[in-house]
Amino acid sequence: MTAEPEKPKLDCREVLEEVYLYLDEECSDRRRGVIRDHLEECSPCLSEYGIEQEVRTIVHRCCSKEKAPDEVKTRLREKLSAIEQVSEIFSEAAVERER
Repeated sequence: MTAEPEKPKLDCREVLEEVYLYLDEECSDRRRGVIRDHLEECSPCLSEYGIEQEVRTIVHRCCSKEKAPDEVKTRLREKLSAIEQVSEIFSEAAVERER
């Protein structure tokens, strides 16, 4: 009997960086499983995922017939990633200031 290889663990930052890929089903089934496992175990990430899913549902309802070109999706992901990085920097600075 062969044991299944253990799924790699993701940290919250990795999961939230990939949540749009997960929502759009643009990652492998294995990666989706790893992300889903993390979301099931991590309430802060699950909460964030829920917000992202609500936004996606609203956008889908408003623009369901239109598809964004891959180039636009890539640029949007890059900009969202940059915003998240800036947000993390400000959060870290606020924590430092409180010390």
